[in-house]
Amino acid sequence: MTLRIVHLLFIKVLLPEVTWCQDVPVDISQSLSVLIQEEANIRSQLDADLTALAQTLDALTNLQNNVTCGCPGRRPPVAFSATLTNEITSLGTNQQVPFDKVLTNVGGAYDSRHGEFRAPYDGTYEFSVSLYMRGARWAGLEIVREGVAVSKVRTGDGSEYTMAGTTVTLALRAGQDVWVRHIDESDSNAIDGETFPTFSGHLLQV
Repeated sequence: MTLRIVHLLFIKVLLPEVTWCQDVPVDISQSLSVLIQEEANIRSQLDADLTALAQTLDALTNLQNNVTCGCPGRRPPVAFSATLTNEITSLGTNQQVPFDKVLTNVGGAYDSRHGEFRAPYDGTYEFSVSLYMRGARWAGLEIVREGVAVSKVRTGDGSEYTMAGTTVTLALRAGQDVWVRHIDESDSNAIDGETFPTFSGHLLQV
């Protein structure tokens, strides 16, 4: 069909004007008329296809907005969880605790090398930390935002194993850091690992 249209255009452009005079044979005139009509039909079909394509694109856009709620300021999810695998026996005052085994790190905001979470964008976040201690000693940890403690947990007993935790909700600006450190009220410079202690957090809303 395309070759026939090209052929028609070639005839219309390159043949002398005389070929369109009244002495053109009837069969040629009829063939040209058929080609012209076919070209018009093709153009009409292309216009219809373009309209249908635009409608499909609009439908897909609406579907995407529904899936993502179409909310202004929507951001990808952020969530992490890490555990402490080994006992630490030489914690200093206010020393940062590196929760080394990463279980979840959606968004990549948690750095296991230093045990720090860095907010990728402004929003409200929730953090929790748990602490596990053997008998005959106690210790404490605190969640820290930009160097300032915002929540503490401590546990211990004269003979029994103990475990405790705390959770806090924080408003963070993009780039602010949150981590866990050893509190100075502890009577021990050690905390047990074995994946019992955990440090977790996730984005609630932006």
